[in-house]
Amino acid sequence: MKRFSILLVALMAMTLFTGIGAFAAESVLTIGVDQEAVGLDPHVVTAFSSMRRIDLLYNRLVRLDDNFVVVPDLAESWDVPDNLTYVFHLRKGVKFHNGRELKADDVKYSLERVLDPKTASPGRSYISLITAITIVDPYTVKLTLSAPLASLLDGLTSNNLSIVAKEVVDANGNLQKVEAGTGPFMLKEWIADNSMTLAKNPNYFEKGIPYLDKVIYRVIPEQASLLAGVKSGDLNMATINDGATIRQAAKDSKVVVMNKPGLNERIFSFNCTVKPFDDVRVRQAVASILDRNEILTIAEFGMGKPTGPVPVAATQWALPLAKLPFATPDAAKAKKLLSDAGYPNGFTFKITCSTTYEGGLAVAQVAQEELKKIGVTAELEVVEWGVYIDKWVKRDFATMIELRGGSGEPDRFLYRTFHSTGGVNNFLFKDADVDKLLDAGRNQTVLADRKASYDKLQSLLIEKAPAVFLYSPNENQVMSPKVSGFKQIGNGSLFYITYTKVAP
Repeated sequence: MKRFSILLVALMAMTLFTGIGAFAAESVLTIGVDQEAVGLDPHVVTAFSSMRRIDLLYNRLVRLDDNFVVVPDLAESWDVPDNLTYVFHLRKGVKFHNGRELKADDVKYSLERVLDPKTASPGRSYISLITAITIVDPYTVKLTLSAPLASLLDGLTSNNLSIVAKEVVDANGNLQKVEAGTGPFMLKEWIADNSMTLAKNPNYFEKGIPYLDKVIYRVIPEQASLLAGVKSGDLNMATINDGATIRQAAKDSKVVVMNKPGLNERIFSFNCTVKPFDDVRVRQAVASILDRNEILTIAEFGMGKPTGPVPVAATQWALPLAKLPFATPDAAKAKKLLSDAGYPNGFTFKITCSTTYEGGLAVAQVAQEELKKIGVTAELEVVEWGVYIDKWVKRDFATMIELRGGSGEPDRFLYRTFHSTGGVNNFLFKDADVDKLLDAGRNQTVLADRKASYDKLQSLLIEKAPAVFLYSPNENQVMSPKVSGFKQIGNGSLFYITYTKVAP
């Protein structure tokens, strides 16, 4: 009897400790991505690979939900007493990852850092009309504008407008290798070209959130290997863009495929200061021969939609392609334009691209073949991802295949991209008529007036051709059936990992 009692106690103890162990097991989401982050400074970077980390490390005053609606983030509410004044009321008790409470002066510092031309922030154009940032009290900030800016709230949802801790910037010079956020997760470990581990922020302002203890980003360049990782259980989730791989995944019962029409745009970019692309007729000739449908079918297996300057998913603003110039390939027209520009026998040039999805090698290969139809020889300059980004930043290219982050708000996408002062006008494109319409569109607060301006602008951008607007790819996520709670926004953001769970 005594021996039985001892055995029973031992058994109960084992059960208890086993239960505690199971209860204490970490909840980890491992997500596969095809390229490394190029840095983590939210005020500086533009690459999707970086933004997908920044999504979880930082907060902005406001953010977009999965229906593109502007909702509270660090600001729990805001007032707009007139169209030149915005007053934001901050949440109390929000803490940076270093333990310090976030207050109004952090908002002022962060927005002024973005506005400082020395920062060279791509987010500057979103808020360039701000003339004063006033601290009303420790939890209230007032923004004063020089003119109405209809897109201000939408612009403030950008990761480029994240609120950061000044002392961390001062200590490190920038935030490319460290972070200074308030987000749901904190940077724990970064092994270059391998993995990045984020740990749960125990002081996040949403109680009980996030559900996960860790998020691990694993860099796996091959799209097929990403799918294999999800199927094997090595990955819980993967951002996969290759159309053939997505088709294969859709037929596999071991994985779940989520897709949503995207706001991003695949474009064929010109450096408008490099010959022969300083001649609009040459740019128009290229625009006249590139076949959006063929490129989409071959490069993306049809998983997207042809588009003009405004992403096709922004249905309130985007004009149908049929109403825009150069909507249909026309070889005869392209050849005449080349002849008029002094290139009756064509010419040779380089297309800069990269083997990563964002770098658009597959698109470049299709474009290369199509250009042969008008006697133009395109040589592919295929470079490593880091070199690609460097060339993009330095405007060191003749043409380039890009994936640009779009928006449902036309000012937010088009102004910074095509205005002569735009933060990411890598085309070095300047046109007074385009600038005039861009300035008008952002200042107009009557919907009908704005619509008329952006309708004219879309046609003008096609005619001036700083880029050829090709298509908007679908946004795809492939995941294990054990993953729940994730939502797609449509702009590439992984913010909803904040509310994601992984079953044992």
